[in-house]
Amino acid sequence: MKKKIDFIYKLLTCILIVSASKMTAQVGLFTPNPSHPLQIDAAKDNGATSDATKLSNDVVVTSDGKLGVGLLNPVTKVDFRSPDNEGIIGVGTNTQTPAAAGAGAIRYNSGGFLDYSDGEQWISLPLAPPTKALVNASKSSVESIPNNTVTYIDGWTETVDLGGDFNNDDTFTAPRDGFYLVSFSITLANGNIPKNTFIETAIESSRLTNNIPIYKTVNSYPAFQSGAVSNYISGNCNAIFNLKKDDTIKFSVKHNIGSARNTLNDGKLNNLSISEL
Repeated sequence: MKKKIDFIYKLLTCILIVSASKMTAQVGLFTPNPSHPLQIDAAKDNGATSDATKLSNDVVVTSDGKLGVGLLNPVTKVDFRSPDNEGIIGVGTNTQTPAAAGAGAIRYNSGGFLDYSDGEQWISLPLAPPTKALVNASKSSVESIPNNTVTYIDGWTETVDLGGDFNNDDTFTAPRDGFYLVSFSITLANGNIPKNTFIETAIESSRLTNNIPIYKTVNSYPAFQSGAVSNYISGNCNAIFNLKKDDTIKFSVKHNIGSARNTLNDGKLNNLSISEL
């Protein structure tokens, strides 16, 4: 008889446990109103109502498998961005091979660096941020600019190129995503300028979306009612470009003087600059 009673007791206990596990959608430890499948209030201070300060000592696991430490609604797989400004991660040393740790793993090494694995080797992260791109160049050589034709300007002489990003004397390649301030000036040699002449200077980007694909300025010489004159003509433009890594910038000129005209052989009047912001 006693054995039967013990069996019935154990059976009822199991039924209650199973039933409770099925009925309970959320588990809260030290908190009466859990907001996720699992919520732990380490300081036991949530009470009936909680705020960001009280939640800064909570740990939650969401229904889609996100872990939040110090915040109620994590938006990444692991989210530590709590309002107490203590959302830092301590990374320890590791003796695994980079292949065993897998690509994307991070460790601290005894030399005082953070390493990351690309799946084949441990690579130390730099201690200082990369040098921002800065280019200054001028053009003293003569280049013929045909009439009414877009002509890309090359033959630039670099005076500054901190990142080595201005290639082939005519093209800048963005080293990383970001905003770049670009300036371009060009002057054509002295000669006859007919009525209603224009010179168009342009900075052209390879990125066509979320950016200025091409920025142009147009200068007119002289007014339509004026007679023809003889003089230099020049143009310049400045713009800020939103570039992605490996996007390019080139510089062009177009005019309608009526015949080809050379660039002036004076580097002080033909120049460009590019600054990463």
